[in-house]
Amino acid sequence: MALFQKDDPKDEIKMQLAQLSVKLADVRKQVGELSAEYRRIKPRYDDAGKQSSEYAFYAKKALKAGNQGDARVFLEEKYKYDQKLEQLGKQLENVYTTRRNAMELHDKMVREINEAKARLAVLEARETAADVSLDYSRTAGSSGFEEKLSGLEAESELEQAMRDAKSYVDDDKWGGQ
Repeated sequence: MALFQKDDPKDEIKMQLAQLSVKLADVRKQVGELSAEYRRIKPRYDDAGKQSSEYAFYAKKALKAGNQGDARVFLEEKYKYDQKLEQLGKQLENVYTTRRNAMELHDKMVREINEAKARLAVLEARETAADVSLDYSRTAGSSGFEEKLSGLEAESELEQAMRDAKSYVDDDKWGGQ
């Protein structure tokens, strides 16, 4: 590579797209793993809440029956499930927050990829236009091409004049009857 040679912007964008695509795949994988983790923890959380409620119900029932010893045992079990519920709740919250952040990153990366694709399309369109312009400038110098182009332009102008005249006659803009 020469000292002052510039890199092709299209190649840079293609490289950026490739890197973003690899990172996006990693983020999607992470979102999937976090979703699976959430689905794994959620039933355990729900079960711990259900068990805690059941033991609270049994403790109240034992107290109504006047059996404080059984009520104490039920409350101890309820306390164990309450601690488990709190721990699983924190885990769910952390997984949910991490997953939400990963999804926001995913969405940001998708926007960046789409923007890069748009920039690449613009560069490719400009390059195509430049190629067409170059081809035109090469053939425009020939007198046969210029004559044909002038003839097409004159024919197009004549057709437009005929359409304009017809619209004036049809719309009666000249005041005729």
